[in-house]
Amino acid sequence: MTKKLFILLLSVSCLFFTDCGKKNGESKSKPLFTDSNKNVAEQSKTDTSIYVNYLCENDIGRTPYYILKGKTETPVIIIDGGIHGDEIAGYMACDTLLKYLKVTEGTVVIIPKLNLPACNATRRGLKNDFNRVFPGNKDSDDYEYRLAYYFMNFIDSLKPDVVINHHEARTKFDSEEYRKNPDKAFGQVLITCITPSEELLKNALKNLNGKIIKPEFLYNIQYYPLQPNHSLDNIVSKLKIKSYTVETYRGFRIADRIKMHLLADLAFFEEIGIKYEFPEINFDER
Repeated sequence: MTKKLFILLLSVSCLFFTDCGKKNGESKSKPLFTDSNKNVAEQSKTDTSIYVNYLCENDIGRTPYYILKGKTETPVIIIDGGIHGDEIAGYMACDTLLKYLKVTEGTVVIIPKLNLPACNATRRGLKNDFNRVFPGNKDSDDYEYRLAYYFMNFIDSLKPDVVINHHEARTKFDSEEYRKNPDKAFGQVLITCITPSEELLKNALKNLNGKIIKPEFLYNIQYYPLQPNHSLDNIVSKLKIKSYTVETYRGFRIADRIKMHLLADLAFFEEIGIKYEFPEINFDER
């Protein structure tokens, strides 16, 4: 199993270095697993192998991804933040995972700032809304379409158990408002495009809310009607891979939003069987 996954990840690396930089010259392939690429996180993780590589190298959309591998390779989860560059709690949570997470069994792939140019500008998007260009187009003149295409291929090549997307919303979930406007963006929700909700999602919600003391922080499941150009919907409908969105409410303090994203990630780890160590997450009393 070890050899097979290593070969798979190496082939994924070659896939992205082959074509993604075509708009800016040829891109050269380089190995994913090298000693120089290990231990990129700030904290030493004795039982965790850590590797870094890039989506869309030699392209304006170039962004790093990190692979944290325990003693066993499966199960596998992909976590991304920064699809929208102004939704900062998601990618700050990814950075926190990189710093403190120790994976003992399974593989966690983290893409902290998937839309890095928009994150650097702290804007929702630049030329296009990145979450409206899926499944992407490798030949597009706009980097968002190219990045979406290679992100989809990256996921398809790894065949993870689940993909978690981090977002934020300006309206807190309200059941009555949701009943009237089911396609409205809400905070404090786990979003799915499948109804009825899958057992994995329902169990993760129960796990997550069991760790939240403040009632106002509790999450709900939101079924969001299928959108043909959204990332989550394409991952589910075209790749047949489970994917959910964790959406926090921007009205809460940034520190609390980061913690809620982290708790959601850990809940999904536990539900799919990833073994890990992570510092206890506590909320301030105020």
